[in-house]
Amino acid sequence: MTLILPLALVAACSQEPVLDNVTQNNAPEMEPLSLPDPVATTPAPATASTIPAAFHGGWSANAADCGKGGDVTRLTIAPGELRFYESSADVTGVTGAGREIRVAARYTGEGETWEATRTFILSADGNSLTSDGMTRVRCP
Repeated sequence: MTLILPLALVAACSQEPVLDNVTQNNAPEMEPLSLPDPVATTPAPATASTIPAAFHGGWSANAADCGKGGDVTRLTIAPGELRFYESSADVTGVTGAGREIRVAARYTGEGETWEATRTFILSADGNSLTSDGMTRVRCP
């Protein structure tokens, strides 16, 4: 019995203290870390979704072809749409200013769909338009 008493005292002394508030190491709660949102991205530059009015209208490689149904060079520009001889496009974004703009659009034609960006350069007098190496004149 004399051997059991010292073992009981050693066992009682080796027990860990009971914690009142169970936090890591009984330390006060820390403020949460402020980390960047992993889903957030850098905002894209703002773009307009309509073509400026100065570019609107009908365009053709030759003024004599304006209004002819078989004119394969015709282009009609509206605020949110481009229409070519055998395709059309819904505008998805417009960048640039003044006489030069870049138009991103979703095209459909001849049973296919695709996305492309075209640059349009308007002459100083507003009567000719250059894009993809072709210059067109404004139709009346």
